[in-house]
Amino acid sequence: VTCFSYASRGRMLPDGGVVMGQGAVKRFLTDLLVTDHPNGSRRAEFSAPTIESDSIVTSDDVAVVKSSLQLRSAGETRHLDLELCISSGGAEGASGFEITSVAVAGADVGATSLRADARKNGPKWETHDGRVRQQIWQHTGLFDSGNRFIVDKLEISTGRIIAVIDANVWKLHGETLRTWADSLDLKLDTVIAPGNEDHKTMDNCLFMLDELKRLDPLRRSEPVLAIGGGVLTDVAGFACALWRRGVPWARVPTTLLGMVDASVGIKVAVNYHRKNGVGHFFSPTHTFVDAYFLGTLERADVISGCGEIMKAALVHDRTLFDLMDEHGVRLVDKNFENDEVADEIIKRSVDTMLECIGVDLWEEALLRPMDFGHSFSRTLETDSTFYLRHGEAVAIDACMSTLIAEVKGYVTRAEADRVLDVYYRLGLPCMIKGVTADTFKRAARDIVIHRDGLLRAPLPRGIGSCVYEDVFTDGEIEAAFARLEGFMLKHPETCWDRSKSFSPVDTEDN
Repeated sequence: VTCFSYASRGRMLPDGGVVMGQGAVKRFLTDLLVTDHPNGSRRAEFSAPTIESDSIVTSDDVAVVKSSLQLRSAGETRHLDLELCISSGGAEGASGFEITSVAVAGADVGATSLRADARKNGPKWETHDGRVRQQIWQHTGLFDSGNRFIVDKLEISTGRIIAVIDANVWKLHGETLRTWADSLDLKLDTVIAPGNEDHKTMDNCLFMLDELKRLDPLRRSEPVLAIGGGVLTDVAGFACALWRRGVPWARVPTTLLGMVDASVGIKVAVNYHRKNGVGHFFSPTHTFVDAYFLGTLERADVISGCGEIMKAALVHDRTLFDLMDEHGVRLVDKNFENDEVADEIIKRSVDTMLECIGVDLWEEALLRPMDFGHSFSRTLETDSTFYLRHGEAVAIDACMSTLIAEVKGYVTRAEADRVLDVYYRLGLPCMIKGVTADTFKRAARDIVIHRDGLLRAPLPRGIGSCVYEDVFTDGEIEAAFARLEGFMLKHPETCWDRSKSFSPVDTEDN
């Protein structure tokens, strides 16, 4: 299971149903095999399986091993009949397992057939819906001297790599990128572009198109590599979608928010008359997640990334929420760098995004868990009065939405208090000066247009799952806002003014 969890795609068929995706497989196995302990932890003890020689069947490069395994969890014993398939058949060889039955005290608990496959050297995650395929890799030291990982995955054969790079990333890491390219005898042709929200514009996209014309990438043999935060990769991806009706591209997100949020979806866009007013669905072939870049992030950008992690945790992954509760403050202090828990949080965040949007990359469904935190944030983020980073706006939205969920009875007061406390300790805003209950009422009305005439707002149901609501009454918004004001009286630092976020002058300088 450990080998499989982040190795490749998975499929299980318990009782005729289908569960797909790494995170979904892992969660299903946990629920199937591990019992909750009274203290809230989840733990299982495994007996060492006995494997008889006559239970091993080999053919060519594949070995099939049949065995039985006992698991003890919370005083309960579960018996598994397990079949392992182990392959040494080269890069395309596949290993996997099949659990043919699961029994508790001799009674079958329903896993008539459960299968999972892991390809050797496969990506940690993959999106593939029949129309597009994207492989997402988590790899440290992508740009270490002599590292061919990106070159091999992109199948660069022309001796040239074309990269659209965030200007700030180039300033901080340009020498590293040059040294890496030289070590591989690569010609590095660069397009250096601004990557702040103010530059998510049609003008910036046209600049990139002019640069693509200058560099003239071969139609299929020279995919464009976008290196930067979510804004840079969004605009670069849109330019690639437009140039010659689509040239292949790949991305290296360099911010925490880009790694846990923008690294998964296939939407590319620029702001034009409205946020993301002009865009397209255009999947990169590969996304490369490398924590190396986190070390040079400003603290505010790390905290903004936490806003997206917490959004995913609140409505989909209680364990992720618990990890952020216990370790988040420490990880913010060290920029999520060189830490096993940080790696796990990033993995679980990508898991969550893939589970929620991987099955609907084209957004044909309008009930989307990852729209949590986006019912009010669009208005807050686009209003120049507030000038918030994306993760900051999502955090304010998530706090307000959680309190509306409390008013509606979906979360308890204790759960809502815990949510606000974690946001407070992480340094995320719960509000920004100038926002009133009327601001939220107006935002709720505006988002209805974007969601095809209904609110369709995800709200937390407890911590770790969600429910959808089509109506926020004025009374519910006012009650939630009053509750939030009470919290801010005790913790005034959670109510920001714009000096704590961007200022127009700072943004232009960056």
